[in-house]
Amino acid sequence: MTLNADYDLDGFVTGIDVLPAEKTQYYSEKYQTFIDTYHSHSRFSDWTYYRSELLLKWVADLASEDSLLNVIETLIGPDILLWNAFLPAKPPHTDSHFAWHQDATYWPVEPTSEIVSAWIALSPVTLESGGMQMVRGSHRQGQQPHEATYDDSSMLRRGQRVTTEVDDSRICDIDLEPGQASVHHTLTLHRSGPNRSDHWRLGVGFNYASSNVGPLPGYEDSAMPLRGDVAGSKFHFNHPPKSDLDSDALRDYEASLQRQSKRYSDVNDSSAS
Repeated sequence: MTLNADYDLDGFVTGIDVLPAEKTQYYSEKYQTFIDTYHSHSRFSDWTYYRSELLLKWVADLASEDSLLNVIETLIGPDILLWNAFLPAKPPHTDSHFAWHQDATYWPVEPTSEIVSAWIALSPVTLESGGMQMVRGSHRQGQQPHEATYDDSSMLRRGQRVTTEVDDSRICDIDLEPGQASVHHTLTLHRSGPNRSDHWRLGVGFNYASSNVGPLPGYEDSAMPLRGDVAGSKFHFNHPPKSDLDSDALRDYEASLQRQSKRYSDVNDSSAS
């Protein structure tokens, strides 16, 4: 079957080779250096949770790799924006996890069917190290109800999880070698457990959008043009940083957070404590 056919049938494709060994090593070293330098920083969780491409040049460079964009173009067409990048790194022997959820549940953009979530491994990723699991065909069941648990060990800001039963017979483990990627539909049910290994789980997540995607009425949003003609996009345009965490990058990042403050307004109110 083709990439498109597998994606349409299962809601995901895994084990896609996107980086040669030398580039994998380069990005892995950049990632580990960032962790070693900033893991104790008060903003580390913010910088890794959302819009990491505005802060870290190497993340924006990785998002722009032709081998990865070629995969995305097959799924959503030639006009591509990066809506978000994040660094869901898991330290060794920790309980950090993602419960079963669908990416699009809390996203104030449309149409989410023209967004693809990509995940690139920069370390060996297995079930033991907190690798993802996905439910085949779950994207064809539509949006499922979620609840916000605000679980401290969840790597999602609201600790969201689905409230419906998951069909265990359709669960697929997403094991990846460094330099491999998986891609999944925004309605594909997926989760990842704690990292029980002796090493950091290093992965980078990207949400790529077609030029047809834009913010819902009442919201403002931004994205980074990567390929094709996106002149008609309803997003404000971001640009990649010139260097990691430089002053312009930090300013652009804070402006983006302010622009999207409405998206996370419920996380900080009294009911969310």
